[in-house]
Amino acid sequence: MARYRKRAIAALAVSAVLITSTAAYAHDHNLNRRAREGATASSMSWAYYRGELTDLSPKTDDVYDGARATAMMIGMNKESTFRVTLRGLKEAAIHQQYGAHLHVGPCGLANPEDATTVTVGGHYNISPVDQSTKLPTVISNKTEVWLNFHVGSDGSAQATAVVPFIPDGHERSITFHEKATVHHQTEGGPAVGTAGAKLACLPLDIHTIPNRD
Repeated sequence: MARYRKRAIAALAVSAVLITSTAAYAHDHNLNRRAREGATASSMSWAYYRGELTDLSPKTDDVYDGARATAMMIGMNKESTFRVTLRGLKEAAIHQQYGAHLHVGPCGLANPEDATTVTVGGHYNISPVDQSTKLPTVISNKTEVWLNFHVGSDGSAQATAVVPFIPDGHERSITFHEKATVHHQTEGGPAVGTAGAKLACLPLDIHTIPNRD
C-alpha cells in the first residue's frame, strides 16, 4: 500500500508542476516530457514555489522589492531542469541582465554580520572543496545552478538552467543578485560565478520520491 501511495504522490507532484507551468511554458515540450517521464523513472526529485521574494537588503530600495516569482525543478536520470519566472520587477530593471543561483540551506537564515537582516548559505556546488582556499575546485554552470535572465519591458523575466546533476538534501534556496553572473575571469575583475550583492531569495525545498518496484 505504501508503494502505491508514493506513486500516487509522484503522479500528483508531476501533475501540479505541469498544470501550473503549462500556460506560461507551453512552448517548451522538452521540460514537459521530462516531467512526465518522472513518474516511471527510478526516482524523481522535484521542487516548486510560487509567491513573494524574501528581501535580503531591507535597508535599500532594489529592483526586486515587491516582485513575485514562480520556481520549479525536476530532476531525473542524473540531470535537473530549473526554471524561474519573475514578475513585478522595478522600472530600473527593465532591459537589464541579472543573475540568480541555487544556494545551500533555506531562504532567510539569521545573518551573523547584521542581526537586522537575513541571508542565505553559499552556492550549491558539486565539486570537492580545495582545503587551501576553502573554495570548490570547479566553479561553472556545470557544477552550480546559474539562472541568468533579461528583464523585459513589462518588468518580467524568465530563466532556465539544465545541469548534469540532481541536488541532494531538502532545504535549498534560489538567490537573486544585483548583477549578471560572471562567466569568464578577467584581469582584476570579479570572480567567476559571482553576481554582486544578494538582494532577494525564495525557498526551494527539494523532494525525492523513489520508485520501489
